[in-house]
Amino acid sequence: MHKIAVIYSTYPELEKIAHEYEVKKGYHVEVQNCVLNKAVEVAREYEAKGFDVIISRGATGRLISKAVDIPVVDIEITNFDIIKTLYKAKAQGTKMAFYLYDSDLRYNDFDFIRKVLNINKEDLSIYYFEDVSELKEKVAKAYYDGIGTVIGIGAYTIEIAKGYGMKTAMVRSQSEAIYNAFTQAEKMIEAVHDLRKVNKSFDAFIQESFLGLIFLDSSRKITYLCESISRYLKINPSLLIDRSIDDVFKDIPLFQPLLDNKNSYKANCMGSDLFVKKTTLQSNGEIIGYAIKIQYASYSSDVLSMKELEAGNAKNTTNKAGLKARYTFDDYIGKSEAVEALIKKAKSYSKTDANILIIGESGTGKEVLANGVHNESPRKGGPFVAINCAALPQSLLESELFGYEEGAFTGAKKGGKIGIFELAQRGTVFLDEISEITLAAQAQLLRVIQERVLMRVGGNKPIPVDVRIIAATNANLAERIRMGQFREDLYHRLNVLNLHIPPLRQRRDDIPHLINYFIGMHMRNKSIDIPSIFMKKLQNYEWYGNVRELENFVEKFVILSQDTEDSFKLLEELYFDLISSEMHASTFCDDKISINIGTMRDMELEIIEALSQKYPEDKASLARKLGISRTSLWTKLKEIEKIK
Repeated sequence: MHKIAVIYSTYPELEKIAHEYEVKKGYHVEVQNCVLNKAVEVAREYEAKGFDVIISRGATGRLISKAVDIPVVDIEITNFDIIKTLYKAKAQGTKMAFYLYDSDLRYNDFDFIRKVLNINKEDLSIYYFEDVSELKEKVAKAYYDGIGTVIGIGAYTIEIAKGYGMKTAMVRSQSEAIYNAFTQAEKMIEAVHDLRKVNKSFDAFIQESFLGLIFLDSSRKITYLCESISRYLKINPSLLIDRSIDDVFKDIPLFQPLLDNKNSYKANCMGSDLFVKKTTLQSNGEIIGYAIKIQYASYSSDVLSMKELEAGNAKNTTNKAGLKARYTFDDYIGKSEAVEALIKKAKSYSKTDANILIIGESGTGKEVLANGVHNESPRKGGPFVAINCAALPQSLLESELFGYEEGAFTGAKKGGKIGIFELAQRGTVFLDEISEITLAAQAQLLRVIQERVLMRVGGNKPIPVDVRIIAATNANLAERIRMGQFREDLYHRLNVLNLHIPPLRQRRDDIPHLINYFIGMHMRNKSIDIPSIFMKKLQNYEWYGNVRELENFVEKFVILSQDTEDSFKLLEELYFDLISSEMHASTFCDDKISINIGTMRDMELEIIEALSQKYPEDKASLARKLGISRTSLWTKLKEIEKIK
């Protein structure tokens, strides 16, 4: 099925056409109303969920295209769209300023547009901008130059202009341009699917064969650094790309022999013996770059065999597969009373073998805490296997958890496949977002917990398992149980012990410690201080994305601070972006309504009707808030119309 994400700003026509494609063609289409940095964050989430393509427009679309690897289709802004908008704006009788994201292709003929609309050049100024900072500066310039009307192609430009009390107009693409974007997206998906087959083979080759792979260009600058080695060494690849290894590897002991021109060697890193090899890449006798391969020195072949795993040689298997908990309780940063109490309770739980349920909002560090529990437990010598239950298609989840036998279904590997419970023998399984598993998988999981045996998909032989389960969720499981989406007996089996992680806004004293920690992590050999005035502001911010959102803010600050000497001004701009994102996120902050008591069906329709009238412009967000698909919401709304 085609999976298309549409990211836009206040543009109902887009959502209507997206729904049409969902209904008529059976595509999976999701729509998000957000802009700029928030849009980038959402786009990365869609990329992680396996979406094929993203449709967007304007500056938001350009930023997204730089941040993700999946194709981004831009909805075209034509001269006709601009003429139509300027014609209406002209009637306001003020000087106008038009804002466009800067690009190499400036195909809008403004001289022609001025001639068609009989507008003098001094009455219509054109401003190009490359980033948010420049956009703010140029809107301010227009204001002080006496310009009264601002025209933009995105909501953020309009929002800035309104802050100065200026009149505004937003360019909207015609339906034809939106349909063209969807057609282009369809064609891209076919090409992407073919490319993904190649990429998946390459990724699988790396994951099965190596701990890590790094590519350099001919001048020894890093062009590619795979995710697995980044996680293992706890380094940020975005800060290393396009930099020389002589600069970035000098503080990493694993690569010291490499910098001393040793191209093949063994080294011990974080308790594991690793083998590092650098290979020169040539084309027609010319050196085009280098490849650095890192793998566990204990590998006797490139791929682990099924026999090795089934033999239950836990120590050998763990070393080879790298199934280790990478964090300890020391990695959970915080000195507040709440964190100290949390760690104290977690350490106490570590001594037992009982299952643990970790409850906390997204970005609070549930996986770090689970790692810490494992590394403090009697099972620390065994494997630690983590899986995000929401990241996998639910149709594949059971086979990933419990494995499958050869011939269990079309496409099953020869010889079958071991599931994570077997991989984690005598260790710990961490099930993140446990609320998202299917009822069928819940039944199988309950049997594993109760009987300590599992049955592979397509198998008929019980397999004994010895694992401890740590589950985590950011959902209200009690509500899921009430709605019949989660088994109550499974809940009680998982919730033998529980850890509630407080959100960052409830432990504000930890924010300075976290900020300094992330600055040190991302800047490595340098340091930079956050002025106390901004530290206070950041402590008072709500941080609904918790530690993950805070780290993203600090990382962005560290990256941008390398190209500016005015860090105070940079912090002002980043904080403004933060507040703007919070304003967009608070669209549904006031959701109290009153309904009449009646049948379940009548009350459901009354709730949907009331909220639909309250928020008529954002059906996608309303569907998410109600916990139903947009298709279901449209069906309910049509049902309400028929009743009327």
